[in-house]
Amino acid sequence: MRIRLAAALALSAVTAFGTACSSAGRGGPGGSNPTLITQNDILRGTQDGVHDLYELIGRIRPRWLQSRMDRSLRLETLIVVYQNNSRLGGIEALRGYPLTNITSIRYLDAAQAGLLPGAAGGHIEGAIVISTVPRSGRGS
Repeated sequence: MRIRLAAALALSAVTAFGTACSSAGRGGPGGSNPTLITQNDILRGTQDGVHDLYELIGRIRPRWLQSRMDRSLRLETLIVVYQNNSRLGGIEALRGYPLTNITSIRYLDAAQAGLLPGAAGGHIEGAIVISTVPRSGRGS
């Protein structure tokens, strides 16, 4: 009986490990950084016919779009979206956002997101930060 139980537990652990590894690897080379979407990921999304950032993130990092639950009766728990250092709004700002001129997209947890400019005034659960190619000035 103990041998069967040990075998069942071992099989369960291996299955869980394999599932975790396969889901972690989605969207990135080897799943090395679950808080980053690279330019290569964005290029693959474009080639696959992805239309906007909301769809791209929904395909390769869907947890970024999921808020756990409100932490306060008075303040909504938010996932905010930034482009470089400018706050764009909530995750709906990703809808219609084109996949052009983006160098990377990073997810920040609540502690990191709270340090962003304009993040005060709500329960920030996380932030999606879009890094874009700097625009060159007229004289450049």
